[in-house]
Amino acid sequence: MDFLNQEFYNLIDGALVKAQKGGTMNIINPANNKAVAVVPKCTAEDVALAVAAAKRAKNSWKNTYVGDRAALLYKLGALVAAHAGELIPMETAQYGGPVSKTSNFDIPAAIGEFELMAGMGRSVTGTTITADPTARILTLREPYGVVGLITPWNFPLVTAVSKLAPALITGNTCVLKPPSCAPLTVLKLAEYAVEAGFPAGVINIVTGPGPEVGEAIVTHRDVNKISFTGDSRTGKRIMELASGQVKSVASELGGKNAMIVLDDAEIDAAVETAAYSAFFNSGQNCGSPSRFYVQEGIYDEFVGRFVRAAGKIVVGDPTDPKTMMGPLAYNACRDTAERYIASAKKAGGRLLLGGERPETPDMRDGAYVCPTIFQVYDNRQEMMQEEIFAPVVGVMKVKTADEAVDLANDCRYGLCASIWTRDYRKALKLIDRLEVGTAWINQHLKIVPETPWGGCKESGWTKENSMLVFEEYTFHKHVWLELSEQPHTFWETMLDLN
Repeated sequence: MDFLNQEFYNLIDGALVKAQKGGTMNIINPANNKAVAVVPKCTAEDVALAVAAAKRAKNSWKNTYVGDRAALLYKLGALVAAHAGELIPMETAQYGGPVSKTSNFDIPAAIGEFELMAGMGRSVTGTTITADPTARILTLREPYGVVGLITPWNFPLVTAVSKLAPALITGNTCVLKPPSCAPLTVLKLAEYAVEAGFPAGVINIVTGPGPEVGEAIVTHRDVNKISFTGDSRTGKRIMELASGQVKSVASELGGKNAMIVLDDAEIDAAVETAAYSAFFNSGQNCGSPSRFYVQEGIYDEFVGRFVRAAGKIVVGDPTDPKTMMGPLAYNACRDTAERYIASAKKAGGRLLLGGERPETPDMRDGAYVCPTIFQVYDNRQEMMQEEIFAPVVGVMKVKTADEAVDLANDCRYGLCASIWTRDYRKALKLIDRLEVGTAWINQHLKIVPETPWGGCKESGWTKENSMLVFEEYTFHKHVWLELSEQPHTFWETMLDLN
């Protein structure tokens, strides 16, 4: 999976171009820390050109019939499907996602996003208000105009599409910055957009470092809306920068998600889901559970089986179809995970599984961390409070369901959580108390594009997917149509019009 001989370009104003100043950056395969591709390294100059192109195109795109916009999205999705054989190894090489994941989830999910948004976006409507019988009052759903999309590296293609598709179908033009370490599949999407026939300036894609390219997008006066997915620290920085222009920001940020397992849980389902959802994509998923609160009556059995199941996860070469868990996305992610592991040990956590790098010759040079499970005794230690974004989790014993919910809420994040019990009445009462955007009962990490996704507290406040996503890319314009021949005013008996 070496793409060094391929040329990758930005997309600006309908043309595939290099960075204005000729800069480039290497893309590193985290499985072996070798360069696999070279891409443009843009600056604020490239961003200015992209925004100018999007601004020129915004009125004509807004006034394009929604069915024609949908047809282009369908065509782009079809091109992704047609090039799946090219995209799958590219997605795997740039961030280490096992080929079993990139082929069965990443690429199909991107295609599905295009198809779903193209279909649902044709039915976006405004409202009528019957407050005054002398008028017709309505709201129109207006696109923001130029939107800036900044996307993460853990699901490079599908997260880009999940922003791009609803933004486009609602009539916005876009400037998209893919992740610096994993932009390859999004740059290929740029090529497919040209082939699909999108008008110049409707889609613009620029690559480069976040502190320069991302901030240039956020602060540009002609970018009217920002949508960002990533860590909470960067999200706060973006909101700070955008506040200077009172710019709308959609933020889908980090999570420190709880899985609550009660005494009457179906243990087979709970263990299987725990092992999958905690270590899927090497734990690099904002919805993965990394805090487990297990009621004391089932604690020993659940933890023992959870540790055994996690120990059977096949860690290895992400190009091998049998691999279940590959490397982390880059070395700094591995180093951060190892720092949290050391912190957990120092804080008195009991290591139940993992805690080290694989030492086999084929993994020694990569950004690997083995599945790691700690027994934790203090909910305030880092292991239970900070988003590690790695295959490192903590489990705690609790006496009651109420205690588990209190501990789950004792965190600055509020993305998602799950409750495992056979008693649905009890589960629904507990879910009413959970401070999260998504709550599952006897499920975790089940996310489909038809359902909304997004959190509360420091996990952000946006909603992606479902019909709710269109709220993020449109604003409501109020229109008043006066029907009476002489509108009523408080001055009508005082004002001499003759």
